[in-house]
Amino acid sequence: MRIMATVNGETRQADDVWEGESLLYVLRERMGLSRLEELPASRASAVRSTVYLDDTAVCACLVAAGQAQGRAIVTVEGLASGDVLHPVQEAFVEAGAVQCGLLHARTC
Repeated sequence: MRIMATVNGETRQADDVWEGESLLYVLRERMGLSRLEELPASRASAVRSTVYLDDTAVCACLVAAGQAQGRAIVTVEGLASGDVLHPVQEAFVEAGAVQCGLLHARTC
């Protein structure tokens, strides 16, 4: 199947996607968004594979790619606006929290 979605504000597509492929795999391997990381199943709830899917935070490793058809996705690449951090990133900086995956300030 073909997946068409708005990713970080841009319309993107991936062809020959099996509906059961993870959204994480499609974003990383088919769309080239390499800042997302896959974790072992036991740590699937960790933030490294978190994306916003229609403004809801989800673990991309647990979402079937077919569920993203026609939806809006924001990844780590789409959070900050230039040098202005996203409020989630600001909160992590202020709290001194560990930043990984979705929450990288400006590193990778």
